[in-house]
Amino acid sequence: MDSRRFLAITLSGLILLTAWNSTWFQIEAIGTYTQGLDREPSIVTEYRVDNSEESFEMSIQNSTPLLMYWLNRENVEVRDSNSETGETNPSSEQSPQSESDDCGGSCLDRARSWLALTLFAMFCCFLIPSKFSRRGSNSVFAVVWLLGSVVILAAVPIAIAADFGISDEEGGEGSATGGFDTNTQETVEIDQFAHFQQDSDVSLSFDGITFTYESLGFDLGLVAEEDRESVIDNPPEEGSMGYDSLIGFEGEMSIGPGAIVSWWMLIIPLGILNSIGRRELFEEE
Repeated sequence: MDSRRFLAITLSGLILLTAWNSTWFQIEAIGTYTQGLDREPSIVTEYRVDNSEESFEMSIQNSTPLLMYWLNRENVEVRDSNSETGETNPSSEQSPQSESDDCGGSCLDRARSWLALTLFAMFCCFLIPSKFSRRGSNSVFAVVWLLGSVVILAAVPIAIAADFGISDEEGGEGSATGGFDTNTQETVEIDQFAHFQQDSDVSLSFDGITFTYESLGFDLGLVAEEDRESVIDNPPEEGSMGYDSLIGFEGEMSIGPGAIVSWWMLIIPLGILNSIGRRELFEEE
């Protein structure tokens, strides 16, 4: 075996193993209550994602109004409007199950499996025998590297956001903050709100991927039980009964690449070195 090819294979194995065990992404999530709570309390969470776990640190800025909000609100049992007539809503019954089935419980775990297969496939590219055509082996290398880049730069961040809870889907499932309060002592669900509106967006930059989330609605847990039907039927206007239950929230989650991206880029020169070694070995044969 050509010495340069042996070096490329050895280094590729070490680099791929190091990439797998390095920090994949660093995430900073900041969610702020922009309406309904005094002093606009914010939930700040910092994540680190690697091949096996997600470690995080969380803090709450201006926490007193948020803690009082959680203490003062009442958990509301919301009945489906069709339940009174004896009908069932298939979509509401199947939604929680279908969401969990989509990723088998964790989208990030599935993305980890994809990345493990991609790294293994990349190492196999370095082991392609020299008797195979150089153009074909180089094409395989390029395809696997591009697929790995898609998994690292797109699939993993999207899986992180999905597990976090950011979604613009309509329905009564999930956190009213898009997942920003998931790690706190209290999570307020969407079905606790009336006239609830939410919107999410994603943007790309050289620093990574940024997900934004906005929501607005009347928290029925802050409304007296006898007044809830009125709030549900008609959204209160400013100054009227129930308007002070209007809660607005805005969140932003930035997902920046970790060391894995740098290690993945180092595979390119090793692939070139391996290709040169294969060519010279083929010419000698």
